[in-house]
Amino acid sequence: MALEKISTLSDMKELMKELQRLEAKFLYEFYGALQDFTSKKFLPQWLQNKSINKVFVSEKGKEVLSKVSNSPKRSVIFYDLETQDLNGLQFLAALGQNPDLKARCKIILTAPKLMPDAQSKLMQMGVNVIISKPLEAEKLRIAFEKIGLDY
Repeated sequence: MALEKISTLSDMKELMKELQRLEAKFLYEFYGALQDFTSKKFLPQWLQNKSINKVFVSEKGKEVLSKVSNSPKRSVIFYDLETQDLNGLQFLAALGQNPDLKARCKIILTAPKLMPDAQSKLMQMGVNVIISKPLEAEKLRIAFEKIGLDY
């Protein structure tokens, strides 16, 4: 919507909604601690197709935690529950020790099929979305929708 076309309060609300959507899209950095080759290859390609260029993927959870901790920006974190050096539970515990950092993060956890009670506990620990392996475009699209980013 062009600025010169704003003539009503409804037009202004529509413009503000679009600006908020765009702001959300561009204010996040993307980090991944992923173990399997397919996920490590697929996620950056999927994000690149969404015009996102700030993506860091590692097999080491400690690297991801360090990068996220040293960034002042909001972050979307894809974290594999089975990450070797810092598993998903350890990562969530470390993130929970810094409430300001935790508040800046949206966490998408990738995991094998989990029982509902395990999923519930992970959500209580701060996970926003849990998706099963392998990563697929539709699963990622749904996960992004759930955290409020429509890619």
